[in-house]
Amino acid sequence: MASLTSSSRRASSSYRSSARYSTSSSYCTEGSLAPVGGAATVGQTSTGGAVRCLGDSYYMSADVSQFEPHDVVVLAYNQHVVIHAQKVLDDGSISDTFTHKSLFPEDMDPLSVSGTLNPDGTLVVSVRRKSALTGNEHLSIPVYNSGTDL
Repeated sequence: MASLTSSSRRASSSYRSSARYSTSSSYCTEGSLAPVGGAATVGQTSTGGAVRCLGDSYYMSADVSQFEPHDVVVLAYNQHVVIHAQKVLDDGSISDTFTHKSLFPEDMDPLSVSGTLNPDGTLVVSVRRKSALTGNEHLSIPVYNSGTDL
């Protein structure tokens, strides 16, 4: 299974709020699931944002200590989780941005994404795995009778 993790940072005093995302170059690291200390790790970056599988959940972390909690947004779509943070100054300009994007395995549940901001500024994002049906389980589909009786 391939994975993709990328991060980018930009600090500028003249970067205007009309541009929403950083234009600085980012880097990618590709890898595959491999056991590391009892957990699986996917795509490690220099910011420590590896995707780890522990039990029925995936976890990733990012250092957002330079941002206030209201400056940090976590998005989930397809198999991606994106952490985006930006400092907006009083004059409307953006002084610092951070974007971290990770590709999660196919069995992630995008509706279960949650984040916890630790006191040291580390954001820990958790995503539950979808429970797979085994061969003995059946889906229950309701059946409605729409016929008329004469």
